[in-house]
Amino acid sequence: MTTDTAELPRIVCITGGTSGIGAGLVAAFLASGATVYTCGRTPAKVAQLQAQWAEATASGHLIALTGDVTEAAFIAELVAIITAQAGRLDVLVHNAGVILASGDLSESVTAWRMTLETNLIAPFALTQASLALLARSAAAVVITLSSACAQHSFHTCTSSSYSVSKAGLDLLTQRLALALAPRGIRVNGVAPGVVASDMWGEATGLMAATVAQRHVLQQQFVTPADVAAAVLFLASPQARLITGAILKVDAGYTLG
Repeated sequence: MTTDTAELPRIVCITGGTSGIGAGLVAAFLASGATVYTCGRTPAKVAQLQAQWAEATASGHLIALTGDVTEAAFIAELVAIITAQAGRLDVLVHNAGVILASGDLSESVTAWRMTLETNLIAPFALTQASLALLARSAAAVVITLSSACAQHSFHTCTSSSYSVSKAGLDLLTQRLALALAPRGIRVNGVAPGVVASDMWGEATGLMAATVAQRHVLQQQFVTPADVAAAVLFLASPQARLITGAILKVDAGYTLG
């Protein structure tokens, strides 16, 4: 049953919140006064996030867990913890994502399966498992993190499995928006261009070259803060009638 939670601090769950875009999202929602649940697969990165936000962790405003969202047991654990501690969920952000290979027919089937499990199937599974929590919010929002590479087969998008997984995520976003609208739950996506983050690893040259070629708005990098601003807007009352939308934050990547 939906309860009036509009005046309460928001309960937010962000997958993959230990680095890059996810860490920026954690910072932004904590700054907004929310209680944030997040997770990552690497214990050292989870511990680093907890140390970075030691006060928020100690006060219970940041709950960072080690776990893999592709595992059903961890999804059940995460939902159980939020249920026991908060009793509802106002904002669910599907940020966890991977790029495991590059190429077209040269990518392995194993890489394809792992990419789809993380980038596409896990968001569906966690949304499904969180429905009861979302239903208890007065203004629940689900937000997916897509990519400019979902929009078109750009040659600068070098991983077919990643691009296809994100294209599927966009359609999942729209299908969930349609299915959950009668319950008052909004579902939207954010599609960044090239984000200056550690996801690029050592491929900084490729990152810079892609920005120079595709970011037609003065060749500017997208930052985690830029993405967080878009997510915060979609999660806000100002976006109360926006659902099924994919908001591009790509400096013009997809214009041509």
